[in-house]
Formats: sequence, C-alpha cells, structure tokens
Amino acid sequence: MSLTCPLCHGALIPVEKSYRCSKGHSFDLAREGYLSLLHGRQKGEGRGDSKAMMLARDRVHRAGVFDPLVSALAALPFETPPRTLLELGCGEGFFLGHMAKSHGIATSYGLDLSVDAVKLSARTLKQSLILRADLLQALPFADGSLDLVQSIFAPRPLAEIKRVLRPGGYALFVYPQGDHWQELRAFLPLAGIGEDKLPANLEGFAATASLHVTEKLALPHAVLVDLVEMSPSIHRLTREGTPWQTLLPASLAATLSLRLALFRKDRNSDLQPPVLSRINA
Repeated sequence: MSLTCPLCHGALIPVEKSYRCSKGHSFDLAREGYLSLLHGRQKGEGRGDSKAMMLARDRVHRAGVFDPLVSALAALPFETPPRTLLELGCGEGFFLGHMAKSHGIATSYGLDLSVDAVKLSARTLKQSLILRADLLQALPFADGSLDLVQSIFAPRPLAEIKRVLRPGGYALFVYPQGDHWQELRAFLPLAGIGEDKLPANLEGFAATASLHVTEKLALPHAVLVDLVEMSPSIHRLTREGTPWQTLLPASLAATLSLRLALFRKDRNSDLQPPVLSRINA
C-alpha cells in the first residue's frame, strides 16, 4: 500500500471503513466514499472550490468542451504502461476517470482540497480512492510508489511529485496558453493567464512529449456562463457585484488553447537534462 499517514508518514492500511497506521492514527471513509486526510486546523467545509463551481465544471465537461484534451490524453505515448495514477486537484474526477479507463490503469487516486469536489468524484468514480488533502502539504504517498502523477489546471509541487514517483514514472502537466478563451476575455475582466510555466528542462526528468491542444469552439450562452462560474475569476466578479452573466453574448466562437507536457523521471540521477521534444497537434 503506497498511502501514508499525514501525521507520522507511516503506511496507512485499510481496516473496515477506515485507514490506520502502526502508531494508531486513524482516518475514516466518509459516507460518500472519500477519505479525508485533513486534521486539526486543516479541516473546514469552505476550503477549495465551491459546490457551484464544481457543478459548473461538471456541466462543461458533459457538454464536450474539453473533448480535444480528452483525445490527446488518451493518445499519450507511455513506454511502460502506468499501473498507478494520482491526479492532483482532481475536482469532480472527469480527467481522472478518462485517464484510468483509456490507459487501463488499475489503481487510481484523486486528491482535492474541496469537500464538494471529493464528494462528487467519489460518487462517480467508484474504482478510484478519492482523498481530501492539501497540496501545500506533503503528498500522502510513500517515496517512489506511483507510476504517474498528473496535474491538469492544478498546482504542480515538483519536489513532491518527484519524490512519490518511481524511477521511470511519469509526470503529466496540462495548463492554459496565453490565447486560451481570449474571445471570452473581451467581454469580462477575467484573471490573466499566469506566467508561471514549466521550464523547458526539469531536473531529474526527461521530456517525453509536448503538445499544443487548440481548437475553435462554438459555445452557447449557458456554456459560457459555466466556464466563468467554474473559474477562479468568479470570486472577484461576485465580490464586486459585477452583472457578469448579462455581459456574455448569446453565443461565441472561442479558442481552447492548452499545453500538455509529459515527463519521465530519470532512472539514473546522472542523466543530463533533456531537450523538450515537440509533437504538433
């Protein structure tokens, strides 16, 4: 078992409806099926994305907006097929479920801070163990215990990802490009695309693939509303009382623009940093 106790870092073993370590720390499975590893002051219902944000995200995914990304994920070139998968910031579990199914991954974990996210993903992904935990803390997994860690529009704690990956394991990152939903930004003051991109070389990793996923999509008003509702910008728009829904058009042709980067952890720490390979979409 690769899961570890957040208090003492000992192995967590499933015992009936809880997980326990040798030092007596115990964490119970929630009624919905997720396992919360938060403790003490970390606990709180209001942390992470809200229920409204999660439901909007679910509707966007069901509408097929991110189908081009789903297809790219299914076509990823793994030299050694991964048997274990962890998604950081898994949300309602959409990408986690697709990756596990398309690559035949037997053991999968999803991790999110939002209680609404883990409740929803645990209900829909019975084959995965969903964890409520904080990405600002150490990942609750043993050293070298995972084959694949993915971060899709989520934080990327590189040191922790490297620690929990086995030699030869994979790190997958998906993040927006500068022109992502640029047409939508003409109607609303949405948060800008961050400049915190992955470096071309990651120490201890060899680049496997870099893919620009882009497509112009015709989006109706309801989907545009959900795209805003699921984004971090909703907090400021709500706080400022912006009548943002009325500012959106009845329909819009908008650009989906994402970067997908796959890296493999070096089997030998003496390997030189790689030059990023490129795959044209």
